[in-house]
Amino acid sequence: MRHLNPTLYEVIQEWANDLPIDYEVQREGNTRDNLHNSKEKIVACLIEQFPMSYRQSYEVYSDLFNQSEIFSVYHSLDTINVLAMATGSGGDVFGLIHAFEKYFKGKTIHIFSVEGNEDALQSQTNLFKRYIEGNLIANKVQLVPIPAVIQPGLRGLKEELKDRCFTPYGVEKFDLMHGFKWMNEKSIRGWFHPYHFYAFLNYHLLPDRVAVWLETVDLKSQYQGDRSLSQRAIFDYVKYCHHFQEKNHLMALTPTPCIARHLSGKRKQCEGCLGCFDEIDTYVKSMDERANRWQGQSIFVMKFASGPLGRELSKYLQDEHVGYQTAFFNGQPHFCTLNSTKEMKKVANAFVLGKLSKQES
Repeated sequence: MRHLNPTLYEVIQEWANDLPIDYEVQREGNTRDNLHNSKEKIVACLIEQFPMSYRQSYEVYSDLFNQSEIFSVYHSLDTINVLAMATGSGGDVFGLIHAFEKYFKGKTIHIFSVEGNEDALQSQTNLFKRYIEGNLIANKVQLVPIPAVIQPGLRGLKEELKDRCFTPYGVEKFDLMHGFKWMNEKSIRGWFHPYHFYAFLNYHLLPDRVAVWLETVDLKSQYQGDRSLSQRAIFDYVKYCHHFQEKNHLMALTPTPCIARHLSGKRKQCEGCLGCFDEIDTYVKSMDERANRWQGQSIFVMKFASGPLGRELSKYLQDEHVGYQTAFFNGQPHFCTLNSTKEMKKVANAFVLGKLSKQES
């Protein structure tokens, strides 16, 4: 974010002046219990999490829009309706807006931003109005804040959307949907199942569209969910596909080959795997502003496409001689093929849809 949007980055860093000098930003600036975070913790999250979420979102959507099939779909739309869930102070939302700016011109974009912490949602709205809305050149973006708590099974969310989105805007199905870093929050940890999220996406995402689900992964965390989220997400996706065979139009494009192996019943090939995740680093200022430091996170990200678009893109993910980078172990990349008995002749990132890089096995 520091290089993508330096103005907004400097503004985020200035929020540190509102905190006590001895405030432990690195410890307090997490979204573990974002729903109940105090105003001080929200500021700490802005400093610690916002730049990272911004960059992750920007990179994820740049990868998607860089695919000609996906670009063509969104290029043909005059209006794009987005549903963003559990957005906090909006790093993921603003990263998406930046990606829209990179690839599209003259679009009307409605972003329905759902967040249960009203202070965080207010900070998101303030940042948008002051530093985003008046500075956009290529697209007309409207941010629609929706203060709603996402509950297990998504109870109550549909009613909130009906009152604040479906009725006033006539939008019930969306052109793009995403959820970033919320399935292990304290308010729903252990109660929320990815299965419900997939079913929700399947119903509310229009055909020939894309969706994203991104979470952080921490294999050293004391919370079991942080260590096993990717396995749980993949298992639930397979279960969901079996239950929705006739009316499913949601195809998971990443992570490959993890999804493909499980869908084909080749789960034995994944035994002993700690999960599928990528690493992204970003450069952030320290609190004293005298130095900078690298901040790294491991992320698990699923990219979806619906309808014929999803079926078409999934055809590209069938080469059994590609070694997909599915994780890092002790700083070293870990590669998997669709079929463990096949020789790896070239490599690719399991979370990136771009062109493969050739490499001798």
